[in-house]
Amino acid sequence: MIKITEFPDKKGKYFFGSVKVGERGQIVIPLKAREVFGIEAKDNVYIFGELNKGLGLTKNVEIVSKELKKHEYYFGAAKVGERGQIVIPQEAREIFKINSGDLILVFGDIKKGLGFTKATKLKNFAIKLFQAFGDGFEDIQDNNKGDLNEEE
Repeated sequence: MIKITEFPDKKGKYFFGSVKVGERGQIVIPLKAREVFGIEAKDNVYIFGELNKGLGLTKNVEIVSKELKKHEYYFGAAKVGERGQIVIPQEAREIFKINSGDLILVFGDIKKGLGFTKATKLKNFAIKLFQAFGDGFEDIQDNNKGDLNEEE
């Protein structure tokens, strides 16, 4: 099971786990993420994204007006359902190639909001990283023992 993680040297940054995309593009915002960000049923959340970073959402209108200028896409607002669900807009699903059953990783930054990225995108990055290090990865791992908590 994936554990909610607060990154120790970066205050306000979290990894909340993963969620699966439903047939109509719906996802459930993890309960802890809703608590940390104060997201409740019937709240409007604003969805934006960048192809190389993934999708983001926030309920803070002040953040939206500042952040929209920095992002490639703005997909509008979605209303949060009683169980913490939102529907990822069809246009966003098409652009980001998100399909029913895809695994989505959920991250959070107190100042910026929640972020979503496909697990395969992170997996592909990890594969390239391991290939770049080749056999030398074991040496790096041995030198950094204790840096990572294996439970997280």
